[in-house]
Amino acid sequence: MKICISGLTGSGKSTLSKRLAEHYGVPLLSGGDMLKKLIAGDEAMADPGWWEREVGRAAMEIRRRDPGFDKRVDEELIKAALRLRDVVLDSWTMPYLLEAEDKVAIFLKADLKVRAKRVALRDGLPVEVAEERIRRKDSETAEIYEKLYGFRLGEDLRPFHLVLDTSRLNRDQVFSIVRRFVDWWFGR
Repeated sequence: MKICISGLTGSGKSTLSKRLAEHYGVPLLSGGDMLKKLIAGDEAMADPGWWEREVGRAAMEIRRRDPGFDKRVDEELIKAALRLRDVVLDSWTMPYLLEAEDKVAIFLKADLKVRAKRVALRDGLPVEVAEERIRRKDSETAEIYEKLYGFRLGEDLRPFHLVLDTSRLNRDQVFSIVRRFVDWWFGR
């Protein structure tokens, strides 16, 4: 059982991924965390809003100059996912790249204003600042993945088995819907 959770910044993918991994008692692998650790080291790992801060902006410039960081993380995620029997993958790319018969791919989406409010609350930012950072991060990341792999993040939804708009849902509702879908998908 390989559960791939994807979605743009602030859609709830990391929160959902953690809950699913805990619920099913399986490992959680986060592409964003792996990339953050590769670029900035262990000290960056304690900051969930790291990507939306200036240090994350500098990391984005590194990624744009050298997409090898992204490729390396994706290769490691694929290797780990194929080695593990069951896993939750919090990754923007795995639904597109991981080829596995026992995979379900879920995309979370939400209105930009809602996502900005969530990120602002998490990071203690003004909503307008969070919105601007989200726009930039999502756009630049989508550009990297389009150049690397040819898909348009957030627009090409073909690899997904479930697309869920979380704009009007709280984290418990999102978890409940997705858990039931995963149970149905894998015949649990």
